Amino acid sequence: MIDYHNKYGNVYGTYFGSRPVLYVSDPQLIKQMNIKDFNVFIDRNDFNYANDLLHQSLFNMKANEWKNMRSITSPTFSSGKMRSMHPIVVDCVHRLDRYLEPKALNRETIEMKKTMGCLTMDVIAACAFGTQIDTYDDQKPSEFVLMAQKVFSVSLRSIVYLIMLSMGSKLLKITGFRFTSTSVEMFFKQAIQSIIAKRQSMKNNRQQQHMKHKDYLQLILDAKDKTAINNDNNNKDMKSIESAEEEDMDLIDGDQSDEIYGQINDKSIDMNKLIANKQLVSKITDTDILASSFQFLVAGYETTGSLLALLIYRLALDDECQRKLFQEISEQFNGQYDDYDSITRMPYLEACIAETLRLYNPLPMFGRMASQDYTIESIGLTIPKGMLVNFDIESIHHNPDYYPEPDCWNPDRFMPENRRKLVPYTYMPFGLGPRNCVGMRFALMEAKTAVVYLVNKYRFFRTPETKLHLKSQLMRLILDLRPIDIGIELRD
Repeated sequence: MIDYHNKYGNVYGTYFGSRPVLYVSDPQLIKQMNIKDFNVFIDRNDFNYANDLLHQSLFNMKANEWKNMRSITSPTFSSGKMRSMHPIVVDCVHRLDRYLEPKALNRETIEMKKTMGCLTMDVIAACAFGTQIDTYDDQKPSEFVLMAQKVFSVSLRSIVYLIMLSMGSKLLKITGFRFTSTSVEMFFKQAIQSIIAKRQSMKNNRQQQHMKHKDYLQLILDAKDKTAINNDNNNKDMKSIESAEEEDMDLIDGDQSDEIYGQINDKSIDMNKLIANKQLVSKITDTDILASSFQFLVAGYETTGSLLALLIYRLALDDECQRKLFQEISEQFNGQYDDYDSITRMPYLEACIAETLRLYNPLPMFGRMASQDYTIESIGLTIPKGMLVNFDIESIHHNPDYYPEPDCWNPDRFMPENRRKLVPYTYMPFGLGPRNCVGMRFALMEAKTAVVYLVNKYRFFRTPETKLHLKSQLMRLILDLRPIDIGIELRD
């Protein structure tokens, strides 16, 4: 993508199969199309994935369905909900600590991608499904981890699926061919259905009604109950519900996440004016819950694990940055590491995460589809209705016009005193506009919690096995760099 950008410029076309696709890397056009004219580019695509777990996920839902599900899902990632799930994340980090401590005592070299993947799977199992699993058994890996790895692994099946998708959705529907194997889908379906059944049993048991879970699945189940009641009452009092949810989305004083990564909900956009259906919520189906839970797992496992592994890798290569981060952690926490509000007020930690996501963005682009003919007046180009548009994150994040020495890891770019130098709409690790990543706050909370605890207790360092240039694995859906081998030791 960087080569094409350098050769053809900020706007050029290519093909997905026989279907033309426009690539855009001009910041002003990206702003115009994703915010001001979001109503034209509200959908990601019009593919029929012939698979409910993919088709009914929030990521792939179309206009009205997406708007309804987004209004339900967004409050589950509010500041208040993050506080309720933060202790669960802390417990997961403690389990990681018990795994790492004996290795640190021996100053061993560990493979960070695998290790951080174990943490993120533990967090997802606990925070999404209220289930504790053993992810750190080196002799007998967790079945959850193995199945999640199969979702992201490149196989002949996944290649054939993408080829068939590029040829048109009818072929997938006729053949019933799926992106992942049936065994993988059935494993997660049965796991989620089993947990839902147990929750329903507890709900019906008066003696167990007080045992309230605070994980993501329970929040979605509660939302399902709420929408059922609201629909039965013809959506009365929806304004008060919406107001309460917006209040819960307020940032913590000192939290600069929205300033760096963008708002989860862009309040400058009136969603009801963009979409004909003005009903705030609709009935949530069991399929919606399964698809939403599956997306939580898929989106949160690999991406956050890679972020943590690569951030710690960069700290191991740059001892001065690691020292500065350790100093900030020591001054902020004074020995206490379970305070959710405090982890949001650490500018250098925020800068380290932001720079890691710039240099190693998990996805090279995000896509939209034109719902009507759309003319870009500045270049005299008309995008026909139904055309796919990809916004090129990779080229922008590595453009020296926006980021001098773009291949160097430099957290100072994102320190408060330097942010005014950044060109607006040139930083999009979580997408842009109303359809950006709904789980952004959760991912940041998880990453910050882990980094604070680990950097305070351990020092990471380069070993003979540490590669200065990580190799990108080919044919992956998201960025996959490995091996990430670094040394670990206890701090004095």
